[in-house]
Amino acid sequence: MKHSTIFLLLLLPLLVMRGQGTTTSSPYVLSWGLDAPLTGAGLGTMGVAFYLDKHKPSLTESDLAALSVQQIPRFDRWSAHYWSPKAQKVSDVLLYSSGALPLLLLIDPKVRRDAGTVAAITAETYLLTAALTSLTKNIVQRPRPYTYNTQLSLSQRSDHDATASFFSGHTSMTAAASFMTAKMYSDYNPDSPARPYVWTAAALLPLATAYLRVRGGKHFTSDVLVGYLVGAGLGLLLPELHRRQP
Repeated sequence: MKHSTIFLLLLLPLLVMRGQGTTTSSPYVLSWGLDAPLTGAGLGTMGVAFYLDKHKPSLTESDLAALSVQQIPRFDRWSAHYWSPKAQKVSDVLLYSSGALPLLLLIDPKVRRDAGTVAAITAETYLLTAALTSLTKNIVQRPRPYTYNTQLSLSQRSDHDATASFFSGHTSMTAAASFMTAKMYSDYNPDSPARPYVWTAAALLPLATAYLRVRGGKHFTSDVLVGYLVGAGLGLLLPELHRRQP
C-alpha cells in the first residue's frame, strides 16, 4: 500500500482548491454539508490505518514455516506461485499514470472553467479509496502470495508489507481514477460519441493492473477482484454524490 499512500499524498494539496472555479453550468456542486464529512472521514480513516500499520508485527520465520498453500481458498491457490518484479514495476507505472487521468479532462474548456470542483472531487475520491484500502489491509493482514514462495529469501517473504494482500491498493486506486474520470467525462459531455470508448478504457486499465499484481506475486485473484469493485464503486459514487440537482 506504500505506493498508494505516496500517490495520495501527492494529490492532497488539491483539497485547497475546493470551491474555486465552480460555474452555474457545472454538473456538480460542492457543499460543506457533504464535503466536510467526506474529507473528515477519509482523513480519520487514514489516520487509524497509519496507526495500525505502525504497530503491525512482521512475519517471523516460524510464521512463514507454518504457511501452507493448502490453507489458501481453492479459487486463489493457483496464484500462489507467481513472482515477477517486471510485472510489479509495470503495475506501478499504471498506478501513477492513472492518477493523472483527470488532467485529460482539462482539455475541455467547460472542465477548465470548473477546475476547482473537479480537483476537489478527485482529491476526495483518492483520499477515501486509499483510506478504506489501507484500513482493510491493516485489519485483515492477509499474507501475500509471495510469502508462500520458498524460492524467495526469508527477508523478502517477511518484509513489513508481506501481510498487506487484501485487498489490492494498486487495483482499487487505478479503478477509482479511471472510473471517476469516465464518469466525469460523461457528465460533462452526455452526448459525446466517444463515451463508449472512454468507458471501455476505464474498465480495461484497472483490469490490466489487476492482472499484473497477480502475475507479480503481490495479490491473489480475490484481492484484485475486491480492489476493482471498491475502486470502481467509489470512482462512480463520489461524482454522483456531487451531482447538481435539477
